[in-house]
Amino acid sequence: MASHFYVLSLREERPTHAYACVIEFEDVIVNSLNGLLVTTKNIQLIANAVKSQHSLQTPKYLFVVGIAFVDVVQLLKNAKDYLDDFDGVYAYVFDSIIFDNDLNKPKWKKSLSRYYKLAKKITRLFVPVQFSVIQFEQCFGISVSYLPLASDVLQFGDASQHKFIEVNGYGRQDLACSTLLANAFNQRGTNQFYYHTDHTINATIADNYAHRRFFWQLLRASKIALAFDAMSANNDNRFRFSFVGQRWFESTAAGCVVVGRRPTCPEMDVLFPLKDSTIEIPRETKLILPFIEALLTDSNRLKAIGHNNYLHALKKNDWRHRLLEMLNMLDIPPNQQLLNEISMLDSKASTARLIKNN
Repeated sequence: MASHFYVLSLREERPTHAYACVIEFEDVIVNSLNGLLVTTKNIQLIANAVKSQHSLQTPKYLFVVGIAFVDVVQLLKNAKDYLDDFDGVYAYVFDSIIFDNDLNKPKWKKSLSRYYKLAKKITRLFVPVQFSVIQFEQCFGISVSYLPLASDVLQFGDASQHKFIEVNGYGRQDLACSTLLANAFNQRGTNQFYYHTDHTINATIADNYAHRRFFWQLLRASKIALAFDAMSANNDNRFRFSFVGQRWFESTAAGCVVVGRRPTCPEMDVLFPLKDSTIEIPRETKLILPFIEALLTDSNRLKAIGHNNYLHALKKNDWRHRLLEMLNMLDIPPNQQLLNEISMLDSKASTARLIKNN
């Protein structure tokens, strides 16, 4: 039986670099499931759509995605008058962090809280960290499942051999390493280029799609992408545990060689089992620059690892793989569009494998 899918988004209220990743996942849900995108400014679209389909026997499902759980609850609050009209309300959070004050809050206080009452409207929550499943279940009393992060490999991935950026350090970085590379590479008289963003303060994005095209173009043009386990580059003491962050999924999709600190969480070995999926950077600062420069001279190794990373991303780490897994867990039959796009990923992987072997 066909289903109707709705994605409620905070994209107009969260024009930030971090939320751009959420928007890419939302767009995959909408496009692959032939769904309807609804922002909080045109929430009436949900009311109109639900009303027009009220007499039909077609299941209706609402998806909400957020960086944090508070984003999800905000979306539910915006749609509170329509939540009971859906056959399922499903949520995904990128940062599955629960703070101690939430975990330790007495049940009687939760029973009086609108926040917790809204959370109870979730049919199932999906989180990208395995041990967070039990925490969310215990804290909110809802059904929770593990579903890893991913990226839109089909649209943005590539393993280009024409890479002109030596090192890409987008987002959170080890500050000593980043400063060292910036001082060595980004100087007059050198031909080496270190692209990094840790010298800027996060600003709002005027055009999300232009920003992400720029982001992906730079990443595809990068030989090395830096990525550090949250606990080894915890510059603002925000993180309390190791997890597989978005940089691994994006960097491998772009055919980069990932250098930094490999996450110590058990999910890493499952999601990125390849030998060189993360090349460990030296812990002694004085050894970092010679290590990076030596790696850059080994062009054959860089190309081989980058190609393997891209191939693995096509086979395992596209958002469409996650979407199919989610639907299977929910006993919702996948539509033909999603199956066709997964076949396209398989075809691209076959082509990439042939190129690698020739």
